[in-house]
Amino acid sequence: MLFAPSLLALAFAIFPSAHAGFTGKTARIMPLGASITFGVGSTDGNGYRGDLYTLLANDGNVVNMVGSQKGGDFIDPDNEGYPGFIITQVNDKGIAAMPVQRPNIVTLLVGTNDMTGNVDPAGAPARLATVIQNVLDAPPLTLVVVSTLPPNADSASNVRVDAYNAAIPGVIQQFTDAGRSVILADCHSVVGLGDLVDGTHPNDAAYARMATVFYDSIQLADSKGWIWDVDGPPPRR
Repeated sequence: MLFAPSLLALAFAIFPSAHAGFTGKTARIMPLGASITFGVGSTDGNGYRGDLYTLLANDGNVVNMVGSQKGGDFIDPDNEGYPGFIITQVNDKGIAAMPVQRPNIVTLLVGTNDMTGNVDPAGAPARLATVIQNVLDAPPLTLVVVSTLPPNADSASNVRVDAYNAAIPGVIQQFTDAGRSVILADCHSVVGLGDLVDGTHPNDAAYARMATVFYDSIQLADSKGWIWDVDGPPPRR
């Protein structure tokens, strides 16, 4: 089987969807970020992406994960996850990918390597805003789902993670105040230190919970009218 039904069942039981009725849409999703986006730490390499695909497809949506990278063993492993990349490097990849992949949804989780590497943590929220802005400036109308970072087992890194996460809602507010389609997915809230396989990357159960957080955020965005029609045919694989 492509997915772990027990993990999905656990996710449904603990975090039931709060915005039922998201169905019949075409969701061309570009997962953007670093190693957590790529799925490092999961036993199958799918990270949150496989479960998110299943949750949306089971609602009757046409789901297409897009990106130049392939990671995981599920049916649609395309993504823009680059292990080890900091925010500025992910930004460059996002700029290059947007006109090629033309997603109508971007799931964005970025900043872990800035925090663990102590790369100008005070400036990280501004760099995150640049990534979001560049996605929104690309030709297709795109919903950006911005995730908080999971915790980190290194105490100094975790202090920086907490400060960065605390700044993310304000970054998002700047865009929503301007009428842009940007929404929070608080994945930090569903991952504990005991869920980390190596101090940084979530295990399978935590990734499944993260998928449900992304899923609920996408449904909430749809209730706001923020899921736009896809731009043109699917990109070539």
